[in-house]
Amino acid sequence: MRKVSTYLPSLIISVILVFLLILSSALLLVDINITAAKLKALAAKNELETKIYTELNKNYNDKYNTTGIPSDVYMSAISNSYLKSIEEAYIDSAFDALNSDGKLNVKIPENKELEENIDKFFNDFADKNNYEKDDNFGLKLRTTKENAYTTIGSYCDVYKFSAMSDHGVLPKLAKLYSNRLLATAGVIGATVLFIVLLVLINRKKKITTLYWCGISTIISGILGGAPSIYLIAVKYFDSFSIKQAAVFTAFTSAMYKYTEAFMAVQMASIVIGITLVVIYGITHEKKKYPDTKPTDIK
Repeated sequence: MRKVSTYLPSLIISVILVFLLILSSALLLVDINITAAKLKALAAKNELETKIYTELNKNYNDKYNTTGIPSDVYMSAISNSYLKSIEEAYIDSAFDALNSDGKLNVKIPENKELEENIDKFFNDFADKNNYEKDDNFGLKLRTTKENAYTTIGSYCDVYKFSAMSDHGVLPKLAKLYSNRLLATAGVIGATVLFIVLLVLINRKKKITTLYWCGISTIISGILGGAPSIYLIAVKYFDSFSIKQAAVFTAFTSAMYKYTEAFMAVQMASIVIGITLVVIYGITHEKKKYPDTKPTDIK
């Protein structure tokens, strides 16, 4: 009866511990890896501004027949460093939103050369065609500048934070993200509490706690690691629906990076779990046969 009274509670707690360990590792992954600095570094590593420049140039070339404005009017004033500054402005604004009320407020850096190019094109066109520079001319000029900034911003928003904001996703994520540290502390605290309960339940044979913790850690590593291995093995994120080069690269590289990080944590959990079980086995045998010595065979 004594064994049943310790075995059953230990089993129940170890099952709960499995899910607490998985949740703890996931929350720690969010705390450590999902930050503005990490996303900027990932974007820089993939040189997303180069892909943005190519796509933006194609966009203005395709629209030439509609707008009558040559691509060079825009692109001659746009550098990779300028595109990178806008890209980072969206990332910074998104994390400001996540840490507050979820409202995205992006301030796109001004580009004097771009505005001057548009001014020159419109004025040259008006002078050449005797077009009156009236209120309609001024409105068209202002609208073209505003549209230029909007278009450039749209291409530089590689993680599509604007779309998340427009669809109400960012405010919902903000409620979770802003409380992530509290949630992490709570889950880790619960994990420690259940380990302490295991110690108390097995207080007459405390070494058994190593066994239960080891088994829970191994199972949590398997349950968390198996899906991660599958996602990476089948290149799951390559099926991402948006094929815009910069956006596709941004999302897939981020998802693979986070999946690999989570998988690494789970593999480490399996190793730690096996180590705990092995230590338990060795220690248990020594306690079981404390005076065992080699004997001479005659």
